[in-house]
Amino acid sequence: MRILVLFLFSLCFLVTEAQERIDGSFAFQTDPGKNYSLYIPSGYDPSTPHSIMVGFHPFNLTRWDAESWCDTLTAFAEFNNLILVCPDGGLDGAIDDPIDTAFTSALLDSMDLWYNIDVRKIYAMGFSVGGKTTYSYGLSNTQRLSGFIPIGAAINGISGLEDILQFAPSMPLYLVHGELDTPSSRFFPIRASLIGYSAIVEDTLMPGIGHTIDFPDRNAILSRAYQWVDSVNSAKLSSSFFQPAKPQKISIYPNPTDSEIHFTLPSFSDFSTVIINAGGEIILQSKNENIINVFTLPAGRYYIKIVQSDKVYLASFIRY
Repeated sequence: MRILVLFLFSLCFLVTEAQERIDGSFAFQTDPGKNYSLYIPSGYDPSTPHSIMVGFHPFNLTRWDAESWCDTLTAFAEFNNLILVCPDGGLDGAIDDPIDTAFTSALLDSMDLWYNIDVRKIYAMGFSVGGKTTYSYGLSNTQRLSGFIPIGAAINGISGLEDILQFAPSMPLYLVHGELDTPSSRFFPIRASLIGYSAIVEDTLMPGIGHTIDFPDRNAILSRAYQWVDSVNSAKLSSSFFQPAKPQKISIYPNPTDSEIHFTLPSFSDFSTVIINAGGEIILQSKNENIINVFTLPAGRYYIKIVQSDKVYLASFIRY
């Protein structure tokens, strides 16, 4: 398994070859090498902000992990010119464990640094338990994710989702489900609840299909779902009521450094800061501090992300 390598001359990881398939890992929480898989479409241009689809894999240890799920969705991602990001559920195969959802957030933080990402167009999809996670993780992170495609979600009514349905208003969701996949508990109740909470909902209930991702015309159906979600989100973006946070570069000094880093913001109202190493792991976090001691960090390149209200700032520095 090859590790994703960051170029040292740029804040973002720049892809030099079109249409890349990347399997990598980095240490995260209790896992010394938590896996992920990426697909970079041939249409990726480092100078242009790009859309992301997060893919949550199903539960089946004999078939599914980040790599096999990424392989399954590669043609879909290429056709729709999407960067595909697939976190791995680990040894137990479940993609919705707390470590897995936290890892997904850390992986998205890393993607902000490695690639030129359109932060207004980050979507999520998944099948079975991955479909359930699309609901649970997605609706818990509507400040970051902009639309969802749950496929054959392995849920029982709205059990376990009651507290997060409050975040559904105005969110686009395209539900894909099989007519023979217990829709009385896995499809109709959540659909009705989402509509009741003012989500924007479309769906395809496939006749004669059970609980499977290997249904006929899969890529065409998933592409239609994505294009609908993206069109609804794009309409929201064009509205004067929506003001997205666009990452901006900020200067860090001294750089390189062996002791501390400084930065200046236009305003020093409430802000938070995280420092991330080259493997995508969060190393330091702080609140409202524009001078940060880094002398305890090993030598290497690091990235800093500053979030202030609706503004996001990104920079890199070298600890020598």
